Order: sequence, then structure tokens, then C-alpha cells
Amino acid sequence: MRAKGRSLWIWCAAGLLFVLSGCSLLSLYRYADWIILWQADHYLDLTSDQRHDLSERLTSLLARHRREAIPQYEDFLAQIQQRFERGLTSQDIDWVFTNYDRLRNDLVNRVIADSGILLASINSSQVHTLEVAFQKDTNKATRLAHAAVPERLKKRADDTINWVEDWLGSLSQDQETQIRELSLTFPDTQPFWATYRQQQQLALLALLRQPHTSESLAQDLRALLVFYPDPTAPHAYQEVTRQMRDVVTPMVLAVDQQITPRQRRHAVDKLQRLIDQLHDLQSE
Repeated sequence: MRAKGRSLWIWCAAGLLFVLSGCSLLSLYRYADWIILWQADHYLDLTSDQRHDLSERLTSLLARHRREAIPQYEDFLAQIQQRFERGLTSQDIDWVFTNYDRLRNDLVNRVIADSGILLASINSSQVHTLEVAFQKDTNKATRLAHAAVPERLKKRADDTINWVEDWLGSLSQDQETQIRELSLTFPDTQPFWATYRQQQQLALLALLRQPHTSESLAQDLRALLVFYPDPTAPHAYQEVTRQMRDVVTPMVLAVDQQITPRQRRHAVDKLQRLIDQLHDLQSE
């Protein structure tokens, strides 16, 4: 869940949006408060009062999220299922990107106010703890960015094949070859992502070192986090993100044209299981 590099429990909560993962949504959601608390404590070394306050806020936030946002996710997946079952078009891929961005921004907006309250309560020692944790993240990202490009791209191709196989079931050798070749045409995003993430980390640390109230901090966080794609991101990052989306569409369409009826049914059934899990969450 991409929880590193920004307001920590914003990004932990954002992980709830990744409903297309292979994880059990019920398990993820049941332990969401614990996961977010654990991550926040890791990055901020929370006091007992902060931990208690965050726990209470999470209870309310997750209940509201289950009631208001989960139905949107269920509808999102149901529409993906319908489009995939009949065969995808480029308009379908554009629709997925547009609605994913909308749901992602909606989720961040939901937690901005509580995030401002939490971050406004941290002291200078906790800001230093956050800075150290961010530096560790940066060091790791830098090592990945400096790894041999062919090795990094090969691993990404392997991960892509594994992900597709999880959704479609067993792939033929021709399908694996097709996916690998298409994946290797993707732009190398790691160096640009590492630079952008560090920019966001430094911006957040700068906010925390300035005089602020929870309200002003929430307002600054909204300006920093809500818009995606981020118009303040470095031009090179914006460009490589655009390129990535541009090449994903023809790859998805090419793979979709080659899958068998059995593979399509496998994916449709998997989507239905996720939809059912989301529906069950609303009644808990």
C-alpha cells in the first residue's frame, strides 16, 4: 500500500483503496485500524495519548468509510467486471484511470482533517523520528533506482506476469512472452518516483517545522496531497507517469484480445469474490 513518503496514516488508509489486490478485503479491513496505528507509531513514535486519540478517530473514520465509500468501490468493481466480461476497449481503460483517481482523491479528502489533528500534536522529537524514517525510505529507494536497469526491468516484468496469472489463471508460453515483451517497453519509473517521493517528504517535514494549527495543517496537507496526478510534481515525473499510462492501455488491450474464455471467467469470478467481500463489509 504505498504508505511511505507522505502523511503516514493517510497513506495507510489509502491502502484500503487498492481493492484490486489479491488480499482478502475482509481481513484487511478488520485489521485496518491496527495496521494504521502500527505504521503511524513506526514513523512518529506516538505517545500513549496520541495512540489512544488516533485509535478513537480511526473507529469513527472507518465506520464512516464503510458506510459511504465502500459502496462506491463495490460499484467500481462491478462496472469493471461488466466491461471485462464483454471485452475491453481503450475507453474502458480511460474510465478505470479516471475513476481510480477520483476514488483515491475522495479517500485522501476523508482523512485530511484527522491527519491534521494528529500531525499538529507531534513534537520536535517526533518530527526528527519521522525525518530519520523518511531518510531510510529514501536510501532504499535510491538503492533501487541505482540498481542495474535490465535487472530492475526484468523483475518488474516477472512481477507483471505473476500479477496477470493471479487474475487469469495459468498462462500459455505465448502469453507469457507477450506480456514480458510488452512490460519491457514500459518506461523506467523508479528514479523519477524516488525523486518525487523525496520531494513530498521534504515538503511535509517543512510543514511540520512551521507554526501551525490543526486546521492550517489540514489545509496545507490538502494542497500537498489531494490532487492526482500532482501538478506540482517535477515535470520529468509527470511525463513518465503519463507515458506509463499511455503504454499500459495498449498492453491491457493486447492481453485482453488473447485470453481464453476460461481465463476470462477466472477473472470475472475473482472480481465477483471481491465484490461479495465489499458487500459483506457494509453489513458488518
